[in-house]
Amino acid sequence: MFNSNSGDIYFQIDTLLISQTHILIIEAKNIIGTLCFDHVFNQLIRNNLDGTEESFEDPRTQCRRLQSLLTRWLIQHKLHFLPIDYLIFFKSTNKTILKTTGTNTDTTRISKGRDLFNKIEDCEKRYKQVKIQPEKLHEIAHFLLSKHNPKPIDILKEYDLTETDLHYGVQCPSCNHVPMDYQRGNWICLKCSQPFKTGHIEAIKDYFLLIKPTITNHECQTILHLPTSDITRKVLISLNLPTTGHTKNRLYHQWLGSQSYLILEEQLLKQNQIQRR
Repeated sequence: MFNSNSGDIYFQIDTLLISQTHILIIEAKNIIGTLCFDHVFNQLIRNNLDGTEESFEDPRTQCRRLQSLLTRWLIQHKLHFLPIDYLIFFKSTNKTILKTTGTNTDTTRISKGRDLFNKIEDCEKRYKQVKIQPEKLHEIAHFLLSKHNPKPIDILKEYDLTETDLHYGVQCPSCNHVPMDYQRGNWICLKCSQPFKTGHIEAIKDYFLLIKPTITNHECQTILHLPTSDITRKVLISLNLPTTGHTKNRLYHQWLGSQSYLILEEQLLKQNQIQRR
């Protein structure tokens, strides 16, 4: 998701491919059923089993708008060197049937399932002229990543769930059993008996994603099924998370990036391998 300096441009793109010849917007759709592209009224019609019809915005219209917004955004940042094209990708292969009205419907930018890769190759054939050097390509890519601003999503609300619907506990990476038991710095699976050092990291990351970006000692003890608050405190301290407050009111905050988790996970995995030797 990108926004302009003046705040008048704010848009979201599912996937963006950038090369020395062009930029490709890929818009993913998860609409299932018999879908008909109506080129007269620029709409997508779904025919339901009960005989009713539903109308959606034509994804091609949406992509052309994204094409225009991205062009404006790149011009604003003096980075408009590449032509911009788009593809529409329907995820479901066995539950989606695509149809068109008349013979004037352009389907060159519409794909389903693995046909996406063929469409990408077709697009590459249309843009053969190199427009920028690798250095400029990396500059644009890094700038795009630096300006990327993910849209916050309430996952529970999105799927009509509440916190009471969740099952807490550390999941075994080997057999997926929940929960695992914490014993002397190791997470032991109660089903396959495999020991792991890093099981709690995924559970806490999931909590941050699903519930909120902060966690208390008591909340952590609950979701990890830890026996005491002292053990919980040691586990939280090992994550080196930013904190606010003191003693009982202390809050542990989610890192904005995932790199620190990856570094910590690598360190713990190395420790685990050394101990196994």
